[in-house]
Amino acid sequence: MLYIGFSDYSNKTLARMLCKKYKHCAPIIVNTKNIVIYQFVHMNKIVKIIRPKSDLNRLCQHGWLFIKYNTQPKQIIKKKCFTCVQFTKYVCGIKNIWIQTPLDLFKYIK
Repeated sequence: MLYIGFSDYSNKTLARMLCKKYKHCAPIIVNTKNIVIYQFVHMNKIVKIIRPKSDLNRLCQHGWLFIKYNTQPKQIIKKKCFTCVQFTKYVCGIKNIWIQTPLDLFKYIK
């Protein structure tokens, strides 16, 4: 099952200046026992974070919002993506070039 997580906080200065409500997004694959968060750090560096399923509630308490996306995720490989939105679009199979910020992606999925 694929979820997309949106956060209202980011360490990136450019994201804090350009993005309005949501500053970061990440694809999350939920298995039976755990969750796998693919955190975009910078170009060609995606960190795979494996946590127990109960951490979804903990992330919600810290400002994350999760939306279920009904598709099979693509095989996650290191692709040349410049932003977290491009990486999340690649994993979800979205090819709309007008989606450039996490808020645009949120509106598209909703």
